[in-house]
Order: sequence, then structure tokens, then C-alpha cells
Amino acid sequence: MDLDLGIDLPSALRNIGYTVAMHDFFIDRIVRLGGISPDGLLSSMKGKIEAGGGSIRGIEQVEMKGGNAVNLAYALAMLDARCKLVTVADDYGRMMLRHTFTGLSNVDLILLNGKQGYTVSLEFVDGSRVANVMLSDLGDNAYFGADRLEGLEGVLSNAACIAVVNWTSNMKGTELVEKAFSTSSRALHFIDPADLGGRGKEFADVILEGRFRLDVLSMNENEARIVANTLELEPLPYNYSMDDVARLCRGIASTLAIRVDLHTPICSATSDGKDHEEVRAFKVDPRIATGAGDVWDAGDILGYLCKMDDHTRLLFANASAAYYVKNAIAPTLDDVLSLVSSVGKE
Repeated sequence: MDLDLGIDLPSALRNIGYTVAMHDFFIDRIVRLGGISPDGLLSSMKGKIEAGGGSIRGIEQVEMKGGNAVNLAYALAMLDARCKLVTVADDYGRMMLRHTFTGLSNVDLILLNGKQGYTVSLEFVDGSRVANVMLSDLGDNAYFGADRLEGLEGVLSNAACIAVVNWTSNMKGTELVEKAFSTSSRALHFIDPADLGGRGKEFADVILEGRFRLDVLSMNENEARIVANTLELEPLPYNYSMDDVARLCRGIASTLAIRVDLHTPICSATSDGKDHEEVRAFKVDPRIATGAGDVWDAGDILGYLCKMDDHTRLLFANASAAYYVKNAIAPTLDDVLSLVSSVGKE
């Protein structure tokens, strides 16, 4: 552990309290298409349909736990942070989650009755970049409201951080946030809305109305583009630079009057609307894209709770996501610190 964070990180983690992550759980099937292009896949599918059906063989696939809240909780646990996961699951989903979190004693599973979602994630390789298209059945994640938090007031009020993720998939997301945040006045309030397609204006309006205290809004570049368009800000070019990311981050933060953190394949940035900081992403050979933002959020939250400065927090979050993208597994604390140290020595 050669990285000097200015703090004793393992000791800090034991004293920061726990994060409550909510609300979504999906069972994900990852379809790794490798060298097959989108046009090639569509052509093969069209041929099978015209022939009356059939199999396209040789496609690597894997089934795993998914959902932003589940991935966030798992990533936090792997980084030695304490977490309580609040989500919905049926009997099969409960079995999968309990198996997934076996051996991670720093996570409490609060599993409410219902049906988890299902997602098929099509992963395409475009040069050095992995892009994923997700086909989702939302299940009971779609209507996870304030009533689901009844009896959890003590869990919320004693939390160090409340992280509400995948607001977009939850038609009761705003009432969930209002209930969770109003019950946790001392906690860090963190939202990552996920893909805002179709609900960008609604989300921006909720923030502008000031219906709850929000400390950190975390987004990727696509979500930030949607918010920027809603707020009539200068858009992020598709061939963007670090300066473009910093400009957009500062613009959104200034307009919404909140702290904004952006994570992209080339860098991450943070701004309170006045000052800003950006840190270049680690260059790694990608093995997976699905879930990288959740691992980044885990590193970001840990950075806030351990009171890292902006640069160190972004560096730590970038390293967490880079390790995951390269190895297709969530990193341990040692993994992240070793990655940062090894790059620093190059």
C-alpha cells in the first residue's frame, strides 16, 4: 500500500458508519458478442427469423446478480466498507443474493417480498471500448415507494450515507428519495439516477424544486448529456475532452446548485458549481462494461465518508472502476491501492 492518502484508510473505514444502498435488484444475463458488430448480429437474427427461427451458436454468456443497488453494496463490501442493502426479491432472488454475499460479514441484506427485475445485457466491443445495450424487465423495482421503508426508520436515521440509485427505473423514485432522505438528516445523501432516457426533465425539475437535501449527484456522460439538454446547457461533444467534461460538470452543478460528480471512460470530474477538479481515467484493457459505474460510485462514496480531498477521491474511484473493468470482478481495498501505486511508479 504505497499510496499516501493522508489518512489510515483501513482504520477510517472501521469508524465511518454504514451506507444504505437501495433499491433495485436484477438478475443479469451478460451476452458477450466479442467481434460481432451490431449490424452483424441484426443480420444473423433477421436470417433466423426469415427461416422460421433457429440458434446463433458460439455466443459467450454468463448469469450474475445485478441492479445498481446490489452492485453498489457488493462493491462497497469488497472495499471493506459497511453496507445495508434494501431491495426486493422472490425466493430464487433471495437464494442468489445470499449466495452472492456469502462471506461478506460487513453487509446486511434487507430483502423485501416481491419480484426482482431481469436484464439481458448485449456487450459489443468497439475498438478498445466495450459498449452495452440492456433489455430490461423491471419487475417490482418499477414501483418501489416510501411504503417499502416502513419499519426501517432506525436503519435510515443511523446511516452515514443513503445512496438511492436507478431512480429512473422507479416510478415512485421521488417519493422514495423524499422518505429516505427526510429520515436520515445526518447522512450523506447520494443519488445516481441511471439512464435518464425519457425522464430527464422530470428528474431535473425534482432537483430544482428542492424537495429534498441532495449532497452528491453522480452521473455518467450519457446521463449528463440528457440533464444538460434539459437545462439548455452547452452539450458534451461525442468526441469530448477532459476540459469538456469539467465544463459540463461545473455547468450542471451551478444550474442545479448541488455537488455533481461525473464519471466517463476518459476521466472523472467533480464540481460544486464554482470550483472543479478532474482526474484522468486509468488506461486498461476492458473485459466488462456492465456495472462499472456502480463500482465507481462505491469508490466515490468511500472517498466522501473518509473525507478524502476531491482529487484523491476521484483518483480512488477511477482506480476502483478500472480494476473492475479490467478484471470483471469488484476490487478489494488492496487491489485499488496496488493499482494506483503501480501506475504511479511507471
